Amino acid sequence: MKCFECGAEMVEKKETIKDHQLGLPNVVLKNVPVRYCKKCDEREVVFPQITRLHRLLAKALIMKKSRLAGLEVRFLRKYLGWSSSDLAHRIGVQPETISRWENNHEPIGVVPDRLLRLIVCLEKRVNSYNTKVLDDISDADPKPTELRVSIEKEDYELVGARTQ
Repeated sequence: MKCFECGAEMVEKKETIKDHQLGLPNVVLKNVPVRYCKKCDEREVVFPQITRLHRLLAKALIMKKSRLAGLEVRFLRKYLGWSSSDLAHRIGVQPETISRWENNHEPIGVVPDRLLRLIVCLEKRVNSYNTKVLDDISDADPKPTELRVSIEKEDYELVGARTQ
């Protein structure tokens, strides 16, 4: 691998690092490839399969027994790909509240903590799932919905939904 700064050949070593680039200050990574340039002292940390690492960290956070800390709330929000306004709207709080949680000015409440964990746990990272549906839930009295389902190619397919 060539150095981006000077073009010289880089040397790779495996190291244990405490990384802050992931948005969580207490993550220690072992056997991480780190590339060094002998000529200009440039250093490059390599995160192979970063999506899998993010998924592992998110899973560890939603399994912890205490409430989420501010940076953990921010990490999970970013993991979902949401802005603070998106998260606020979807869980029913003001954007300022998200800011106070993420900056440790106010602890996240038990109910929103659980809701955020469930969202992370159940999030389907597919294009066909539109989380905007959450934006349109009304305060009107609930009414039952008639769902029409068909079996197509040994799988279920929703063919119709009508609120009565």
